[in-house]
Amino acid sequence: MSDTAPGFGEVIAQFAFDAPWYGLLLAAAGFYAVAWLRVRSERPRRPPAGWRLAAFMLGLALIFVATQSPLEHYGNQLLWADFAGMLLLTMIAPPLLLLGSPLTLAFRAGGPRGRARLRRFYRGRSMRIIAMPIVAWLLFAVVTYAWQFMGITEDAAANVFVRDVQQISLLAVSLLFWWPALCADPVAWRMNHPLRVLYVAVEMTHKGLFGGMFLSLNTPVHETFAANTPAWGPSPMMDQRLAILVLWVGGSLVFLVALAGIAVSWIRYEARQSHRVDRRLDALREARRQRARALGGAFDRP
Repeated sequence: MSDTAPGFGEVIAQFAFDAPWYGLLLAAAGFYAVAWLRVRSERPRRPPAGWRLAAFMLGLALIFVATQSPLEHYGNQLLWADFAGMLLLTMIAPPLLLLGSPLTLAFRAGGPRGRARLRRFYRGRSMRIIAMPIVAWLLFAVVTYAWQFMGITEDAAANVFVRDVQQISLLAVSLLFWWPALCADPVAWRMNHPLRVLYVAVEMTHKGLFGGMFLSLNTPVHETFAANTPAWGPSPMMDQRLAILVLWVGGSLVFLVALAGIAVSWIRYEARQSHRVDRRLDALREARRQRARALGGAFDRP
């Protein structure tokens, strides 16, 4: 391992070409783009929002960065780079993918058979179990902590297959976690706004507590990373603290943005409900006035 920091050309040369990841990401981008264009052409009065297309494509781009860019390569040597990739796969890319509302888009673009299959998918028994908010919350907490603070983190850095399992499992449980929180698509279990705020706030709180606890440690958690830290990189303890800060600060910012988004959605929902109630009351008052006028006219007749 070189004692000097890699140059720009050497960093760029570390882009990977993992065919399954490329195939998966390109297929997802292609299917989404085709469905988006189809709905836009067939339903010009209610076209899909352009910002949802941008959010979905940005989410795929960040998955590419986390799995195929030099960040992935140096994540096998530096803990902070490894945790930065985890941040992308768990906290940033999944919400962006879900904000693209891929399930809703598939419903609008698909035919009757396709819509029936989608309903069976998200209403099926297995999906209803793993997408239950408490189950999704626990899976997210357990899987993310396991890959961050247990020995399998070091196994993932040394073994390509374990690395793929790590990245796929992190992405999967993160999509499950954010699905009921954002409610951008039909969900098997829909929570009201107060529960969604609690759901995200509790996760943010205990992630912050664990982050503070590990930041205060004076010994390396991952000894293999500490032993193999490049000479040009930070010291093992500085590397560990940078890694925790990346997840702690970055994750907290994402949680705060999510909470703000849920709060705005809540305010808009209450405003719509209030408007409906006002219209209903206005209709009742108008009906009473009409009845009163009709009765008054009947009694006023000679």
